[in-house]
Amino acid sequence: MGSLKGVNIQRGTIGASVDQGADAITGLLATGVAVAADAANGISGIALGQTVRLTSLTDAEAYGINESYDSTNSLSVYRHISEFYRMFPNGTLYLMLYSGDMEAAFAEQYAKKLIIDANGEIRILGIANTPAAATEEYLNGFPEDVFGSIQLGQQLYDWAFSTFRPCQIILEGRDFNAANAASALDLRNITISNQVLEAFKVSVCIAQDWKFADGLDAIRKKMADLGTMLGSIAKKAVNENIGEVEGGNLVDTTNNKWLVAGLSNHQTVAGWDSQLEALDSKGYIFAISYTGIAGYYWNNDHTCTPIKKDKDGYFNEYTISYGRVHDKAVRDLRTCLLPKVKSTQPVDPDTGKLPQALVTYFERLADDDVFNAMAAEGLITAGKTTVDPDSDLLISPRELKVSFVLVPTGQIDEIKGTINLKTSI
Repeated sequence: MGSLKGVNIQRGTIGASVDQGADAITGLLATGVAVAADAANGISGIALGQTVRLTSLTDAEAYGINESYDSTNSLSVYRHISEFYRMFPNGTLYLMLYSGDMEAAFAEQYAKKLIIDANGEIRILGIANTPAAATEEYLNGFPEDVFGSIQLGQQLYDWAFSTFRPCQIILEGRDFNAANAASALDLRNITISNQVLEAFKVSVCIAQDWKFADGLDAIRKKMADLGTMLGSIAKKAVNENIGEVEGGNLVDTTNNKWLVAGLSNHQTVAGWDSQLEALDSKGYIFAISYTGIAGYYWNNDHTCTPIKKDKDGYFNEYTISYGRVHDKAVRDLRTCLLPKVKSTQPVDPDTGKLPQALVTYFERLADDDVFNAMAAEGLITAGKTTVDPDSDLLISPRELKVSFVLVPTGQIDEIKGTINLKTSI
C-alpha cells in the first residue's frame, strides 16, 4: 500500500566535526610578563620562555592571561589569543611569552625553543611584540626590530625546514610608519647588502581593528591584529587564500569586533583607500572592504619575496597558501617514506642497482599515500614522484634518490569582464 505522506523529507545525520587538524596547529610568541601561580584563584601561572599548549581561551585564562593582564601590563597577548579563538574556536595554540624587542625572539632562541617544545607540531608561527616605550628608530617604514625580523624569520624557517619542522612565519607589523604607499618598503623587493631578500616563508600583517585600538594607550594604538590573522589562516585548508571573500568576513557586530578596519599606523583603511592597491602590490597584508558586500576581508596572503618562475615552470612560494601546501607535502612525504629507512631491499643482480619493480613501488608509495590523497582532498591538482634507478643501495651512503613535483590548485585574484546593452541575446 502506498504512503499518504506525499513528499517525505527526513533529517539527515551529521558526521564527525571536521577541522584542519595537524595542518592548523599554531604557535604564538608574544611580548609578555610572567604570571605567578595563584592556586586559591585557580591560576597556574606562566614564566617567560615557558611553552604552554592551549585549546581554548579558557586555557589562557587559567594561566592568568585575561583582559586585566593586557590592560595592567600594556600588552596585547590576551587580545591576540582571543582573536585567534574567535576566528578558529577549535584551534590548538602553543604560547610562549618573551621579553625584549622582536629581534630578541630570534636572537635569544625563544622561537627555536617554542618550535622544539611543541615537538615540531607548529605549522603557523606568529611573532608579536609590544614595546615598553615609543619607537625611536625606524627603518624602511617600520621600527628597526620589525624590519630586521623579516630576514631573521626566513633564517628561522631555513633552520626549521632543515630539522624537518617547517612552518609559516607571520610577523606583527606594528607601528607602520610610511608616509604613504609610494614611500612604503616594497616587501617583494627588499635589498640587504646588495642582495634581494627572498623571505618566502615570512609575511607581515599591518591590519588593525581600528575601534579596538582607538581605546588603547599610545603605544598599543600602533598594534597589528596578528591573532586575527593567525586564526584566519588556521581555519583555512592549506591551499586556501585567507583573502577568499566567501566565508572570510572579519566583522562580528554582536561583539563589536572589526567594525572599522585600520592599519597599524592607527589610520583607517578608508583614509588610505586610494593607496591600498599600491600597498597590496608591495606585499602588505591588511583588511579591505568590497563595494556591494558588507564586512572586511583580508586583501591577500603575500609573503616577503619576489615572484619567481624559471624556464622549466618551477615557481616559488610567493603566497602563504603555496607555502603551506609545500610544507604539508614535505611533512607527509617524510612520514610516508621514513619507515623504509634502513629497510632491506633487493637489487638487480646484473647491475647492483634498483630493479624496475622497486622503482615503481617507491614511486607509487609516495604518489598514492601523499599526492593522490592530497589531490582527492582538493589540496593540490596533482603530484608526481620520480625515483632515480641508478641509486646505489650497496655502497655507502646507500641513498635512494627521489625527486618530487606538485601542481598546486589555482586561485582567482580578480574577475574581470565586460558588459554591454544589446537589443537581443
